[in-house]
Amino acid sequence: MELYGSEGSLFLPDPNFFGGTVEHASRDGEISALEPWDHPLGIPNQKHDEGSMANYRTAGLADMATAIIDGRDHRCSLDLAVHAVDVMTSVLKSGEVGVFVDMTTTCERPTALGPLEARSLMV
Repeated sequence: MELYGSEGSLFLPDPNFFGGTVEHASRDGEISALEPWDHPLGIPNQKHDEGSMANYRTAGLADMATAIIDGRDHRCSLDLAVHAVDVMTSVLKSGEVGVFVDMTTTCERPTALGPLEARSLMV
């Protein structure tokens, strides 16, 4: 997947699995790999025909259950889901009409699931 912005572009690995190399191209077009984040959700845990891949699809559900128990907001909120759909449909519309499309929704950005929190979900 490639994401284009006004200051550069991001080249992302297969969005169906965690892990892989993330690359960045600045305005001058030079492409460089971003430093990998030492995160447990990037560790391959499944073998596929294409090789080993990281598949932690249940991490969001585990985080939601932990958040409910801990009495905190969970990262996979309804507002975030609605905004994600808005972004995806706006990207498609922008591609169809060839202009920038303003978002009609917004949401609070959840805190990242850090390595320690991710490890606690795997217990």
